[in-house]
Amino acid sequence: MQRIKLDVVTSTQDLAEAIHHMIPGDFVVTAEEQTRARGRYGRDWYSPRGGLWVTYVKKGFGVEEINVWTLRVSLAIRASISNYVEAMIRWPNDLVVNDKKISGVLLEALVEGNYATGFIGFGVNTNVEAFPPEIKATSILLETGKKVDNDQLLWEILREVEKYASLDQVRVIEELNKFLSIKEREVVIRGRDWEKTCTSLFVDKFGRLVTECGIFEVEDVLRLESK
Repeated sequence: MQRIKLDVVTSTQDLAEAIHHMIPGDFVVTAEEQTRARGRYGRDWYSPRGGLWVTYVKKGFGVEEINVWTLRVSLAIRASISNYVEAMIRWPNDLVVNDKKISGVLLEALVEGNYATGFIGFGVNTNVEAFPPEIKATSILLETGKKVDNDQLLWEILREVEKYASLDQVRVIEELNKFLSIKEREVVIRGRDWEKTCTSLFVDKFGRLVTECGIFEVEDVLRLESK
């Protein structure tokens, strides 16, 4: 697979979306640092030197599976970093260690006629040495005192992504619930003009979060926090 390796970029996601039509087949964009990276709903994504910042471009993407693909990629990252840390998945798109974010996934798709391209963006806080005080995050380096080979981890994650891509949705959801960080915990769920505090239960077969106060679709939730 072709890899475009950059030193500094505003966003691997934005660059990949700008050049995808120029490169045949699947490819991957990585950067040592992103200066204007974004997460869900355009939120800032802190991505300094030391971390692994990636967009994996997948052609012929099934747009109807975008939410489940986010879960597949989260599971792939969790499996890949499990030799270093015991990460859990905070629905819908974060991985955490002791409720501190260690990785995030941003999956977008572009449909052109009958053809779709998936932009699988993810970041892993591998060798990040410090975070601003307002960011509740950690890194593999901070947790273990050991540095990670980012290139090696990249290809391991991509192999795991393909493995999870081959699993049916039922098995993906079953495994997700095994590693769900918010299972049977009180959480604060925020939408565009509402906020609810309730106990999270599990993720259902459609990738929705089931709680004691209702069932939530990924696209309806702006932010979720553990209490």
